[in-house]
Amino acid sequence: MYTFRIDGRNSSPEVFIDKQNKIIEISGVSTLKNANWFYSNVMKWAVGFCLKGEGLTVINIRLSRMNTSSSKWILLIVKKISEIMPADAIKINWYYKPEDADIQINGERLKLNSLIPITLIAA
Repeated sequence: MYTFRIDGRNSSPEVFIDKQNKIIEISGVSTLKNANWFYSNVMKWAVGFCLKGEGLTVINIRLSRMNTSSSKWILLIVKKISEIMPADAIKINWYYKPEDADIQINGERLKLNSLIPITLIAA
């Protein structure tokens, strides 16, 4: 199996992991009440995906809303991936709407707390 997908819901994001094309995407809304359960499973898949293969892995994060626990889990996932892959093998793109200061600030915090370069993209 080369792909893993979780469809987005009202409070959970869409997650798409494509092993063949080396892409991990998290998009939509992430205001989960039980972010631990959701993101622990995402972390297992993402880490398993990153342990295999060579070349550049692109992680795209396109959240329109998120709560604190989701933000913490995304940071944990990025930190875990940075422990198992060299920084030059990972590219992280954090997308935000120019008028959405909260999502932009979350991206800036992630960038400050990560060993992996993160590109903030107003889109």
